[in-house]
Amino acid sequence: MQGSLLTPLALAGSLLFSAQASALNILLTNDDGWDTDNIQTLFSALQAAGHNVIMSAPCTGQSGKGGALNFLKPVSIDDSKAGQQKYCVGDTEETMAFEDFTEGTPVMAVLHGLDVVAPKVWGAAPDLVISGPNEGNNLGYMNNNSGTLGAAMISIARGIPAIAVSAADGDATKATTVAQIVVDIVDQLEANRSADEALLPPFTGLNVNTPDDVDNNLGYRFTDVAWNAGGYDATFVEDMSQNELMMSYVTASIMASDSSLSQVEARAQAEAAYAGAAGISFSGGLVDDDSANAEGKWVQEGYITISTIDAHVQASRAKVALTAQKLNALAR
Repeated sequence: MQGSLLTPLALAGSLLFSAQASALNILLTNDDGWDTDNIQTLFSALQAAGHNVIMSAPCTGQSGKGGALNFLKPVSIDDSKAGQQKYCVGDTEETMAFEDFTEGTPVMAVLHGLDVVAPKVWGAAPDLVISGPNEGNNLGYMNNNSGTLGAAMISIARGIPAIAVSAADGDATKATTVAQIVVDIVDQLEANRSADEALLPPFTGLNVNTPDDVDNNLGYRFTDVAWNAGGYDATFVEDMSQNELMMSYVTASIMASDSSLSQVEARAQAEAAYAGAAGISFSGGLVDDDSANAEGKWVQEGYITISTIDAHVQASRAKVALTAQKLNALAR
């Protein structure tokens, strides 16, 4: 379905006339770390809405890790906040030898919640996994690299409905609005399901993105993932200090941590730190598509986008047939 779904006001109104949403068992994770404003605010908002929530998230930032796993290596679990049903996965002791250090990736964190915590607390799998809200949008083909999506995908593959949520940034002043959007979506799913029915069809999830000016968003819109990544396409650069987007990001980060610095001073620090260093940055315009309903286009227009996802990479039947024609001789 194209076009806007519901304005926030209309969505809230529809909930007032629906049956009282029942409490759900929700596993919450992310890829930015368990102490970020976005995930902590959503945790509290879900609890305030009456849901039972477990947080199992990486101890440290794990952006861009996709579906990464660390096999055959022990990993630390911080259960110091287990009384609040909050756990983080991953080593944090920086004096450890590199070969012994194990990062807790988003997939590892959500699996810890699914396989260890949820059975102990609920005696069953969660009704829903929510991954996020991410500090930055996850759109189009870049979803393949997203730890936020990686955690959601492995949950969907387990047969558990999942919602990947990405905000435009990690701004604490926006976190409450983003959290309420997620709560509204969850409550709407709950209010419209039949008894003994899952929140979403089997092996199905949602990819939700909120715009930069979330408080003045234009409402909800059903979209397609498509290819468009919203202008943030990964690219390898030989000298990160000469990449404008990278330096703008690092400069802003430095100024946020030290408000006494001017923009010029922070920029000089950023360029000095990355001078001559090769690495990954982002630039616009590498991948685009003509899909009128791409989430990467509509979130830039100011909409909250909702794309339906699943967890497999099977090509369409048409592409399978065309490929088989090209390789048909091998099957004889």
